[in-house]
Amino acid sequence: MQLKLINKEVVCKGFSSDTIESFYNHSVFGNENQKFDYTNVVKFEVSNATDKKYLLFVKNFSLSDIYNVDILIEDEHGNVSKKNAPLIDPSYSCKLISVMEQDFDVKFEKKRILKKMGYNINSGNVNYYDQGVVISSGENYIFQSSLSLPFVVEDKVKNLRSPVYFKLNPEKKYTFRLRYKLKDDIEKILPKDVLSNYKENNVEIFKGEIMSQKIPIVFK
Repeated sequence: MQLKLINKEVVCKGFSSDTIESFYNHSVFGNENQKFDYTNVVKFEVSNATDKKYLLFVKNFSLSDIYNVDILIEDEHGNVSKKNAPLIDPSYSCKLISVMEQDFDVKFEKKRILKKMGYNINSGNVNYYDQGVVISSGENYIFQSSLSLPFVVEDKVKNLRSPVYFKLNPEKKYTFRLRYKLKDDIEKILPKDVLSNYKENNVEIFKGEIMSQKIPIVFK
């Protein structure tokens, strides 16, 4: 199996290095046009040169939500840049509590339905249902997913401090690549009848690790 990035580069919003702290504390793009400009359509190809049919979990509208795909951003010394840990501001209002409850209700409903279908919803990941793709021998699949940089998830609601971002210094050089590897024991998550169907059709779950090539991050 091979994983290849089709993009020649990915773009990230540039800014003066002396405003880095205030920039990240703000945690949003200036406007929707700016966000559009710095949202990358990341295209990657998965190729199967084996004689087997493999099941991988690589589909999602947002690249950061593909549970088994890691985004690896490295500086020129090979140091990997980590995403910040989301933080909830304790001063949020009742209105924001309602926003959080609504989001919780949507996720709860999805888990409820998946449980009804036979999925193990205690895995910490409920996206296996719609991220799976079977790639047959000799097939090449191209996938598209979105990734905005540096703000992967913006602080869109006032006083709800839950942005996710990579803290990058525009005076340094960075590379971008992807790594695919299962993070869960998939046999304990998928329903038995789904697993049986894959087995009957000679589909194996790909449990190896594949890494794409590196491409540059360009600040604009």
